[in-house]
Amino acid sequence: MILSFFDANLCFGRPPRAAYQPAETSHDLQRAMAATGIKKGLAWHIAQREYAASEGNRMLAGAIAGRKNLFGCWAILPPQTNEVITPDFFRRMKKHRIAALRAFPALHNYMLSRVVFGKFLDEVVERRIPLVLSVEKSGGWTAIYNCLADFPELTCIICDTGIWNSDRFSWPLMETYPNVFLESSLISLEDAGIEETVARYGAGRLVFGSNFPERYPEAAILAVRHADIPPGAKKQIASDNMERILKRAQF
Repeated sequence: MILSFFDANLCFGRPPRAAYQPAETSHDLQRAMAATGIKKGLAWHIAQREYAASEGNRMLAGAIAGRKNLFGCWAILPPQTNEVITPDFFRRMKKHRIAALRAFPALHNYMLSRVVFGKFLDEVVERRIPLVLSVEKSGGWTAIYNCLADFPELTCIICDTGIWNSDRFSWPLMETYPNVFLESSLISLEDAGIEETVARYGAGRLVFGSNFPERYPEAAILAVRHADIPPGAKKQIASDNMERILKRAQF
């Protein structure tokens, strides 16, 4: 079976560290994707985290304009400060082909909680817009658990899960919250890897991701291609699940 990959975890710009050759521009990112066989990608710009969320969001929107195989993630900040979230926020998301959100609460000094984001994330839930939370970059499992406790119907993609016994953290969330999805790049390195996660929760709960450029896309692709699961399950993980998540979002 020929698999078409939709990467849910791509970054471009100049990162502090990278195992793979970084993509400084969206054009460089597209070239890197083409070289590894990734057809589509959900991307964010390193400036959104390392410089300023508002400026990074603007840079991202400009960089992906006209690039039909790239969809953007905007970083959020507390709506009370009006730095990012404004009354026309969702309209601007649609205009700039921003398909998902990211949060970096630890680095950006806020709490990802109902007290801070109540009305806004309630609308995100209603619109079924995915929020991508990185275990490595979003404040760890505690922040993710707290956010989902406040917003249990949130469409949430958890990425960069870690390689040692992360199933102890991720499986309770998948069991409890119906709209939680796991990004695949590190799951394959677990003792309870892709095969066991699919056996327990179904292939529909995993999305392909590479965490380019911090990790090698080829490794993530290889893990899905050679997983001991049915061909249809591989197709779901490679691209179908991500396509479905984005198609149901409303702006």
